[in-house]
Amino acid sequence: MTAALLAFALKLPLALLVFLLVAYAGTADKRIAGVLFTFPILNGVAIIASPEPVVVADAIYPLVIFNCVLFATVITFPQALPPVAPLPRAAKLFTRVATWSLVWLAGAWSITEFRAAIPGAIVLFAAATIFAIAFMALCWTKSVARTGEAKSGSFTAFWANTTGLARIAFFILAYACLFFVSRVALDEKWVGMASALPLPGFFALATLLETGSDVRPIRDTLFLGPVLVIPFNWAFSHALVSALPPDAMVARYLLLLALWILAALAVLIGVPRLERYLDGRPG
Repeated sequence: MTAALLAFALKLPLALLVFLLVAYAGTADKRIAGVLFTFPILNGVAIIASPEPVVVADAIYPLVIFNCVLFATVITFPQALPPVAPLPRAAKLFTRVATWSLVWLAGAWSITEFRAAIPGAIVLFAAATIFAIAFMALCWTKSVARTGEAKSGSFTAFWANTTGLARIAFFILAYACLFFVSRVALDEKWVGMASALPLPGFFALATLLETGSDVRPIRDTLFLGPVLVIPFNWAFSHALVSALPPDAMVARYLLLLALWILAALAVLIGVPRLERYLDGRPG
């Protein structure tokens, strides 16, 4: 139990940070937020804590693609999946997150159960890259990307209010339940599955929908997530196995931090350039 509490104390702040940053980024730059929805923070922590890091990473590859498909579907039909129009505002966030999580659980369970029949990292990465390029070329929301956006205000002002604090409290409770349930997994592939649940992203998207924000531009860069996550998880898990034994914990976390920084720089530098190019296309 002590080990579980220590792991929870490490993972909760990271999960909460993802939720806070993604929801706020969604009010400032939705294209960056789209990639952050699947940023490998919790993946990395799950991989580093597992005795079989390659197995955990392998379980995550198809799930991150499934996550993007689920997010894209919800973003395309924000009021229909699930239908929440008649509900009070306070109940909408709970209903959305609970429904999306149940749908995710059904899909992710099936994917993990039949993981052996799904191609490996190289094939999935190639397919994800081709699909991301095609999707952005055909479905880029250039006409709505920068119109009608409300001022986001400061990060503190966005969260330091009754509604914001209630969302944070609900997230902490939901994440705690998820974490301790996942501790009973008997196979590392199920640990990988649990770490791929995009709970911070679900909360962030539900929060943006509550604020009336136009979330369609998030979908533009959403499928870049697997293009980032798959090589990140593959490189990190194989580095742990080949070069950093379990007792080299400080070196393991330093490597994870370095990879996080590189991935974040790739998003912060690459996405704005991609925006300028695709927004500037004629037609």
